[in-house]
Amino acid sequence: MPVADTIVCVDCGGPCRRMPVEPPELGWQLGDVVVYRCRDCADVWYVEVDDDDLDDAAGDPSI
Repeated sequence: MPVADTIVCVDCGGPCRRMPVEPPELGWQLGDVVVYRCRDCADVWYVEVDDDDLDDAAGDPSI
C-alpha cells in the first residue's frame, strides 16, 4: 500500500496523522521515515518506507 495519510495507534486505537501532511517535494524514497502523531494519546510513531510502499505508488498514474 502507498504511504498512508493516517494510521491506527497501536496503544490506544486512535487516529494518527502523518507529520507533515504533505509528502516530500521529490516523493517518497526507500528508507524514508514517516512520522505519525496520535490525536488521542499524543504518541509518536516512526514508520520506514519500504519497497511495497514505493511499488504501489509507482503503479498509480494519479500520483
